Amino acid sequence: MGPNQAPLFPIRILKISLWFTVFFYLFFLLFNTSFTIMGVDVGDFLKQYLGAFFGVYLTTTLKVFSVSLFLHLSLFSLVYLTYHFLNQKKVSWVVLSVWVLLIECLALCHSMVSFPQIYGEFFFFRYPSFASFLYFLTDHTSPFYFSLVLGLLLLVFISILLFQVYLHKNKETFFVLVHVLILGLVHLSGSYMLGIVYFALLFWQGKQYQRVHIKSYGLIIFLLIFFYLLPSVWNQIEVLTKSKEKDKPPIFILSADSLRYDKVGQIIDGKSITPNIDSFAKDSFVFHDHHTTIPRTFPSWTDLLTGQYSMSHKVRDMFPSLEEKQRIGSASFPTIQQMLQKLGYRSYAVGSFAADIFPRANFGFDEVFAPNFNARIMTVQRTAESQLFLLPFLTGSWFSGGMYLEEMDGLSTWGDGTRILNRFRSIVKREGASPYSVTYFSSVIHFPYTPAYPYYKSFTSPNYYGKYKYLKFVDPTNSALPNEEETKQIRGLFDSAVFAFDVEFGEIISELKERGIYEEAIIILTADHGEALYEDVHGQGHGEHLRGEAVTHVPLFIKFPKSKIETTTEHEFFGITSSVDLYPTLMDYFGIPSKSKFPGKSLLPILGKTNWEEDRYVYAETGIWFSDTGDHFFQKQRIPYPNILSLHQVVPEQDYQIMITDPIYRETIAFSKHRSVQNSNYKLIYIPTRQGVLFELYDRKNDPLNRKNLYPLHPVSAKMKDLLYKTVIQWEEATLAGEYLIPSSLSDINEN
Repeated sequence: MGPNQAPLFPIRILKISLWFTVFFYLFFLLFNTSFTIMGVDVGDFLKQYLGAFFGVYLTTTLKVFSVSLFLHLSLFSLVYLTYHFLNQKKVSWVVLSVWVLLIECLALCHSMVSFPQIYGEFFFFRYPSFASFLYFLTDHTSPFYFSLVLGLLLLVFISILLFQVYLHKNKETFFVLVHVLILGLVHLSGSYMLGIVYFALLFWQGKQYQRVHIKSYGLIIFLLIFFYLLPSVWNQIEVLTKSKEKDKPPIFILSADSLRYDKVGQIIDGKSITPNIDSFAKDSFVFHDHHTTIPRTFPSWTDLLTGQYSMSHKVRDMFPSLEEKQRIGSASFPTIQQMLQKLGYRSYAVGSFAADIFPRANFGFDEVFAPNFNARIMTVQRTAESQLFLLPFLTGSWFSGGMYLEEMDGLSTWGDGTRILNRFRSIVKREGASPYSVTYFSSVIHFPYTPAYPYYKSFTSPNYYGKYKYLKFVDPTNSALPNEEETKQIRGLFDSAVFAFDVEFGEIISELKERGIYEEAIIILTADHGEALYEDVHGQGHGEHLRGEAVTHVPLFIKFPKSKIETTTEHEFFGITSSVDLYPTLMDYFGIPSKSKFPGKSLLPILGKTNWEEDRYVYAETGIWFSDTGDHFFQKQRIPYPNILSLHQVVPEQDYQIMITDPIYRETIAFSKHRSVQNSNYKLIYIPTRQGVLFELYDRKNDPLNRKNLYPLHPVSAKMKDLLYKTVIQWEEATLAGEYLIPSSLSDINEN
């Protein structure tokens, strides 16, 4: 093959790629545009948002289109080069398009089998007649089949390229090798705009590759290979700069959203669904009656990391205002991470979609590897989700991609734990034995319960074919209960998600053991809240009410450094504990003094014991109501306020974050909350309604589903009612109006 003075990439490749991209982008935009989030129609909200910030929508569209254009330019150029090396330079646009279409269909099938939940709305809401195709793929194939075919295609191309390099060793073949290496780097890094600039230069200066000296190509190839190795080399350099400090063990707070206590060790078909957690329990102190303070993610984590109740720091829902968020990490409400920083610790947060709380407030992390959540990101997700041929590349189904749009990390239907596990491993490898902490938060168990292949098959019925086959669609506007078969399937999805998290957890523990970190590390396993799964009249979800054990009762396992605190024979504690206990426990362990008073207790003094010496009580409250419709008992026991979509405001100056900014609504939300205190035996629930305050008292041991209200006749009723009022008055500075608790900020408004 002699010198070629014509451009290696004719301009018609650009034209074909551009037309192909435009056609399919518009095609999917017209026929597959989603205006739902987890089944909730947000069309009106998005239209209002797009009307006010249309420029942001245009930017979003351009972003998604640019990724699609780069990927098609890459595919068309690679297919064309294959024909070029086979001396078929006159190949038609139809042949090229068919090959690219075949590759994208194979990648799409791979993605649909790996993550069918991402395509759930397409198959079950917009085009349900196509659902049988998805059933066929997930029932009779595996991602391996499609990876094998795609891998063979790639192998054929690389073999042809390397053979040409070996055969000719000329500028043309070396230039093609450089081209392939550049595309690989862009693909792995997700730098699609850089890739588009590269293609622009390629088509503009197509002949110039002949002017580059052949030795220069050797240097360029060497540098590109070095760039592939650079992340690993950089990690090794960073490890060498770290130093181990005595009595500063690494700290790992590992958590799964919605992980119920009773699911740990649950036996199905003779086997536990959490074998890795069960094994870890043998090395840990296990707190069997542990409760979250509020069954909603943002305020629950804030309580845990500050050691204070939400009624004190005022972050009481998922959409706090700027003023409320600014209290986190302030002098009055420092976090665990900020206190550890004083000891020289670096702190990291790693998580999937529900971890979007961590970038939205100052929790004190040095680095956050978690998605954000705002209206701009939501628009990117909705736009990208419409592009079926693009999704496999955005979710990493195509040979380790998935870095193009960081906004995709926040997809609630993408329950793959591989992404955050890799980020966790990278941190552990980089930090070595230096003092650091990692808060790892998996969302796979959060509704809509979306474990990836093969885990979504673990405990579900292979004979079920309905809209809940792969995920639990969430629609607060629909209060109809699923039938018995659907309920069984939904619970099977939840159990499968628990099993998927257990696999994630096992990978983490294996990584720590392989690196010699496990024995001397502090490892905490817990959850932000639990989940109701249609037990009795409790519905499905969390944060709407406080009946039963499902929503506040979560696991807590703590493993301390073996050289400091040996796990004793009495390593199971049965007394009641609270998520606000973790802050004082860690402060106590490291001897960090604090002038603040905390509602929680250090757990160090009771290690090796089985119960408290005193009768201990813990507090909890509900979250914001997600819907103003329905016929559930907890919707009848409410002080109503508007639907959550009506409460939201997009705040452009705060990166288009979605907040509840109206102070009246915020005060109404606080006033309307159900509250509870409970000890090991009884739970009292305070329920404000328009007709007055209701109280419910339940025997936790004999009536775990809370069916029989013992209030006011039971002897503990008055004591627990008095304790609840004292707790709220102490930590919220609330006042009383009859039996109603008036939040402090409401009192201030009334006084003014």
